[in-house]
Amino acid sequence: MKDVFKRFFFGKREKYWWMNVLVPLVSILLAFIVGAIFIKITGRSPVVAYKLLFGASGLFPGPYWKSHFSEMLLSSSMYIATGLGFAIAAKGGLFNIGAEGHFIVGGITAAYLGYAKPFAGLPKFIHLPLIIVGVILAGGIWGAIAGYLKAKRGIHEVITTIMLNWIALYLIEAWLVIGPMKAAVETGISGTPYISLSAKLPKILPPTRLNISIIIILAVTFLIWYLFYKTTFGYEIRTMGHTLIFGMEAPKAAGINVERKTIQTMFIAGAVAALGGAFMVLGVLFQYPPIFEGGYGFDGIAVALIGQNEPLGVVLAGILIGALRTGATTVQLAHIPKTFPSIIEGFAVGFIALQMLIRYWLMKLVRGRKKSVQTEMGGGAK
Repeated sequence: MKDVFKRFFFGKREKYWWMNVLVPLVSILLAFIVGAIFIKITGRSPVVAYKLLFGASGLFPGPYWKSHFSEMLLSSSMYIATGLGFAIAAKGGLFNIGAEGHFIVGGITAAYLGYAKPFAGLPKFIHLPLIIVGVILAGGIWGAIAGYLKAKRGIHEVITTIMLNWIALYLIEAWLVIGPMKAAVETGISGTPYISLSAKLPKILPPTRLNISIIIILAVTFLIWYLFYKTTFGYEIRTMGHTLIFGMEAPKAAGINVERKTIQTMFIAGAVAALGGAFMVLGVLFQYPPIFEGGYGFDGIAVALIGQNEPLGVVLAGILIGALRTGATTVQLAHIPKTFPSIIEGFAVGFIALQMLIRYWLMKLVRGRKKSVQTEMGGGAK
């Protein structure tokens, strides 16, 4: 069973594969410990703060568990989407900071296809899939731009994705939303018009806001896992990532078209991250507002790092961040700012950045215990 678990979820076959699970868990635990210390320094109770935080996170049963649980999964679906956007690129040796831009592009595409004629007049079983396909293509193309500049012009993806983030933001919010796509003045609506009923994501836990976005992103996560660990295409992408430090010479020597794979990888990364923006528009806001709620793309980087850039890890990390954000407001009852969970998230990422040091000490501990057991067994044999 253990072998099935490690091969299905992680595609790992090395001896200490479980270290890839233990390191982020230890990092998260250390983040909570440091967070507790900071709370204590301010003269407040860490126990009360964490009790409030997790009580409203949706992870544990409580008086309003159904509502909190639905909000947690609603947020998690968007974090998972942007987290996968970063993780997919990372598998190919690319550092994609453009998930925020992909998120925004996905949102505006979903809004337009959701209200514009003739799309708005289509039946739901045609309209909604059409929007999802449109979002995937728009986000993918936006990501492929950075991939093309990397592959054909040698421009680092960090630079291009940051620039594309700002281009997306100002092109959309400083022109489209207040210009060609703005709602008619007589409607009294700020931002774009509201999407039609046929464009809204179906709810799965009424009367809460939870919709099928979580199901969609879980299905996408499985497809990404299958792509990486069960196809030649995914193997070639991972090969690029493993040989990045050597200029990807090994994949080139093996006949892999690195330039094409770079563009394709960024296309997939942008397409998946854009789904997060679609989830926001189709399941929460039902329009593109004058100022879009940002940050999901940058939080996706943290989600991917905590999840070790593995599909299952990204899902679990996305749920954790979604839970922290859902319970964030309640910590104010303990006179702690609602931004405190972001501090925990930051510490977790910081400890993940030190994962080699954490891994070293964990391995030292494991080997020390094994040596101690072997010594005791040898002594007993005598």
